[in-house]
Amino acid sequence: MTTPAPLVERDAHGRPLPPPGIGSTSLKYAMIVPLVAAIVVIGYIVTNLGTGATQSKTTVPSIVKGSGLPVSAGLAFAPYVTSGEPPGDILAAIVLPAGGSAPRALHNSGGPTSFDRSLRFSSAASQAQLYTFFHRQMSARGWKIFSTGAPYGRPGLEILSQKGGSDSWFWIQGITISPTKFAADGTQSTAVTVRLYQASEGA
Repeated sequence: MTTPAPLVERDAHGRPLPPPGIGSTSLKYAMIVPLVAAIVVIGYIVTNLGTGATQSKTTVPSIVKGSGLPVSAGLAFAPYVTSGEPPGDILAAIVLPAGGSAPRALHNSGGPTSFDRSLRFSSAASQAQLYTFFHRQMSARGWKIFSTGAPYGRPGLEILSQKGGSDSWFWIQGITISPTKFAADGTQSTAVTVRLYQASEGA
């Protein structure tokens, strides 16, 4: 039995919000994050035990060792830095799998003073392999994953995470992995979108 993916709240632009208790973008409140996160998890478990919540229809692949996907060289979002944002530590914490198509940049509907951009590419790896790759790499690089499951309004798998940057702001990284498609010749292709944006005050 899989655990239901938690409901993800979104802002007016459809961007996922951080979980309750860690929505503030300033790192001055970072010390209370572990305590608040523990309270949220305990409350979620107690609620599910008491209400018998319906099981999610999305099956999230289990995380296993060795996804078999090497890390691509370079900093994926470096060409899109604006006024020093994202900072270097956030840029270095985002990795893509090697061997995919050249990422295509998409500018999202963030505010004029905030960074909000997506990179879309395709990979010959399966959806399960890509999910394992991103989950392991993000966790290893300090991203706090707060939601996994089905993306809003479309098929596939989504991983949402948050990380504090050296610029004293929190950053959100969202990975959307579409279902793997198979061509007539037996080859496969999986579309992936990697979204990065600065969590704005009151988002």
